[in-house]
Amino acid sequence: MNSTMNSTADGYCLSEEMMKLSHHTFESLVIGKIVPLLIIFGISGNVVNLSVLLDGNMRTRSNTLLANLAVTDIFFLLFMIPHCMAHYRWFDHSYYFRLLYISNKMHLIAMLNWASACAIWLVLAVSLERLVVIKWPLRSRDRPILMKPALLVLLIFVLTGLLTFYNHFAYFCPTKIFCNGTQPHAICIHSDSDTWIRPNQSNPNPMWFRAIIRWSPLVNAVVVVFVPILLVCISNALLILTIKKRYGRQVPLLKETSEQASQQKTEQRVARTVILIVTSFTITQGPSAVLNVAAVFQPVAVPMLTFSTFFVILGKALTFVLFCTSSSSFRQRLLHKTKLIRRQTARGIINLPIISRLRKLTVLTQGDTQETHLMLSSRTSSTRFHHKTSKTSSRSIPL
Repeated sequence: MNSTMNSTADGYCLSEEMMKLSHHTFESLVIGKIVPLLIIFGISGNVVNLSVLLDGNMRTRSNTLLANLAVTDIFFLLFMIPHCMAHYRWFDHSYYFRLLYISNKMHLIAMLNWASACAIWLVLAVSLERLVVIKWPLRSRDRPILMKPALLVLLIFVLTGLLTFYNHFAYFCPTKIFCNGTQPHAICIHSDSDTWIRPNQSNPNPMWFRAIIRWSPLVNAVVVVFVPILLVCISNALLILTIKKRYGRQVPLLKETSEQASQQKTEQRVARTVILIVTSFTITQGPSAVLNVAAVFQPVAVPMLTFSTFFVILGKALTFVLFCTSSSSFRQRLLHKTKLIRRQTARGIINLPIISRLRKLTVLTQGDTQETHLMLSSRTSSTRFHHKTSKTSSRSIPL
């Protein structure tokens, strides 16, 4: 919840230290210097993942869920950009950036929490889907697993959005303009706080609203973060054990066709890729889950929050690397698409108006040259012909 106060403090200017939007050196180093590089790499890699996973030959239930995971990761990384910009002096001293950032900071955090919650539940859905396919392959072919991917993704987006929506109203951030209308500044107050802006002012929010704000972080930490990651760990462990039992000592059947064997190998490769992605996700998201639960009971130090944020972003940036290293079909499809893009780019350059005009001029010039050459050759041949005929005629007619 944000508000802009009409009062201004024209005669008072904020100091250089007060103008900083970040006051911690370690946070400025990680979020301001390292994280932007991960964001660029992560967005580029997830865009490539989408282009491959949404290809016609790659559209499976797991790949559809992984494609939606890439979309949520892209949104998460995009919403992190303003927080990275706030660690640079050019931005934290800019009037318009400060005004927009401090007025919408809590909304940006709410969107980050929503994207993170969607990613956690999507990873859980991918892990459970692979577990069902490997454990009961015949049942999974006859009937849909869990539910249709589109309906499942929509359900995840709606439920996680409702569970994280309280973040938009968790803080009240009134804005005040200092130094002759050049320095916007805000102080955020928790919506459940007993004290308010002024010392003698009581909290104007109703008790039911304060109760929602008070208990929502605990529900969010348990239902949206901790329990899904715990289920992801359990399902991933079961998936690993199932693969070892099913494919580790499998005896080929006489009735098994080559098509069934190829399909089982494909399912095994997909399962290994999913295991690698889920394991990486669990390792990088684990610290954030623990800190989310701990933050409900007591404040967490800034270095610990920075450390967990860095690991979350690192995990989202590594998805492309994991796909390339674990899936041969992904690499082949990526190389095929790269070749197609090169051919289309070359054709596009050739078909440019200037290039096409130059080609036409070259063809016309070559045609004129050939015509001139033919005319010259014809003239030469005719001259030779007349010369020969004159010789023959002079020999045949007696003087």
